[in-house]
Amino acid sequence: MAQALSPEARERQRLYWQEKNRRRRAAKRGGASEPYTLVEIAARDRARCGLCGGRVAMKRVAPHPKAPTIDHVVPVAEGGDDTRANVQLAHFRCNSAKGARGSQQLALIG
Repeated sequence: MAQALSPEARERQRLYWQEKNRRRRAAKRGGASEPYTLVEIAARDRARCGLCGGRVAMKRVAPHPKAPTIDHVVPVAEGGDDTRANVQLAHFRCNSAKGARGSQQLALIG
């Protein structure tokens, strides 16, 4: 019988698949990709949401509205790259509202 994973191992596994899927989606659309982590982006952005400017609750997990997520400034669906230069930290709520639209389009809607 398989042994259950520890919470830490489960989180590492989740992050691994999340990163792998980001790279796969970018490659599928012909965009560039480079490795990065949520923690690196959060440190760079000083734990502030790139969409609303509010503080991101780094200990929360989606679907909590203030949970940290990676937002692509130019969405991968629109041809954006999966690189550090094209990502920012965002609340789960803000990133979900933005969807696959660019920041400029979001400003026009909101």
